[in-house]
Amino acid sequence: MNGVDEESNWISDGLAVMRALERLLGHRNSERTPQWTDLGFPVIDRGKSAIFPLAVARAHEDSDSRRAAGLSDMSRGLQRSCVHFFGGDDVHAEMELDAEDGYGRKLADAGAVVTGPPWECLWSIQRFAVVLAHAVDRQNASETLALHVVPMDWVRYRPLNSGTKREASRHRRVVRERDAADVLWAWPLSLPDE
Repeated sequence: MNGVDEESNWISDGLAVMRALERLLGHRNSERTPQWTDLGFPVIDRGKSAIFPLAVARAHEDSDSRRAAGLSDMSRGLQRSCVHFFGGDDVHAEMELDAEDGYGRKLADAGAVVTGPPWECLWSIQRFAVVLAHAVDRQNASETLALHVVPMDWVRYRPLNSGTKREASRHRRVVRERDAADVLWAWPLSLPDE
């Protein structure tokens, strides 16, 4: 995998995870939340959502941007590959993830690196949205890259029958679930101290 140096731990192949997600989630008649572990990749199972860790590295000071580019390069490479195979570039964008609202805000608050408004790294597979999230946690001195798989309603809410009490209740439930979601994850670094 390009862009991963000696101070990074590569966990999973993001393109392989995307292909497996497409196979697992691509059935229109499936209303159940899948067993995320069935994909055979390391996963942080959060029930309705899942985080597939791709890589983790030590975060470096902003002054040393040359060394901090490892996961950024990996993220851009995976993004280009996913756009090629699954669509979603700025010309053929399926949808946007707003860093100022909803799940995008949760990721931004957790230290996600925003690639520009709107985020370009978002794909939909049936009832789910897949977000490529590159985050930097300066407190723990780590940088992470992961695929977040969340219910589509957490990213883009589409009312079934707007204006009804049932739909208002559904909207409150979606917002409550999304707001309670934990977007943070950690992976043990087995790197020597500098």
